[in-house]
Amino acid sequence: MQSNQELGFFATDVSLEGKSAIVTGSSRGIGRAIAIELARQGTDVLVNYNRNREAAEEVQSEIESLGRKAAILQADVSDLAQHQRLLDAALDAFGQVDILVNNAGITRIADILQESEADFDTIINTNLKAPHFLTQRVANYMIRAGVRGCIIYTLSVSDTLASDNRAAYCISKAGLEMDMTVYAGRLAEEGIKVNGIEVGVTDTDLAHVRIPDYEEAAKKGYIFMFRPGQPQDIANAAIAAIKIYDTGRLIPAAGGTMTRLLNLRVMTELESNRSKGA
Repeated sequence: MQSNQELGFFATDVSLEGKSAIVTGSSRGIGRAIAIELARQGTDVLVNYNRNREAAEEVQSEIESLGRKAAILQADVSDLAQHQRLLDAALDAFGQVDILVNNAGITRIADILQESEADFDTIINTNLKAPHFLTQRVANYMIRAGVRGCIIYTLSVSDTLASDNRAAYCISKAGLEMDMTVYAGRLAEEGIKVNGIEVGVTDTDLAHVRIPDYEEAAKKGYIFMFRPGQPQDIANAAIAAIKIYDTGRLIPAAGGTMTRLLNLRVMTELESNRSKGA
């Protein structure tokens, strides 16, 4: 019978104690919450940031206050030449990488009929091309080193729900879901788990402005949303994605947004639709 070490993240009782992780885009928002929750679960974390070093240092301090090691590295993940730096920094700090969380992402707002080629390329390169090739690099390292690791993708309800003023973002997330699935199939034989998190509207810098639209849609019954998500909700889902006995799957973290309902409450206000007594 295989040992827990041989089973890695496919073991029945997955422990994150003593593991190490790279979390891209982890100086703020969802990435920050995931990095800190990983530390709370016993994991050392490489905090990746692009611009805000001060925010990354705050995350580093919080991780260290939980008794775990933390390192920070500035790297623009859309530049594939910087990927080896990410991996090397984690290996230098921790000696091994057990977990990769592909979290970094951007969006741009533009009518699909006016969207520029430059913006489209920037979003696709950051949200889709970067995690594809970072996963390739980290997975090859894991295979060479004999690490039975885990790779997590931060995905979105926008991989299914189209927004015509965020076309490139939706396309990138749809492609990223397939990327996750393809890698899951390829890496299962290597003992490496690959899962995703289906994120709904969440109270972060990136998505805060969208919350009123979702709340209005929920009020009218076009969608169901219990409440806007918080970064900690997504972090909890990330831990579930790491520990679940499955691969190539999405852990929902959308507050019900993807629940199949069509509850047109305003229709009940129409006199013609009200029940008539005998």
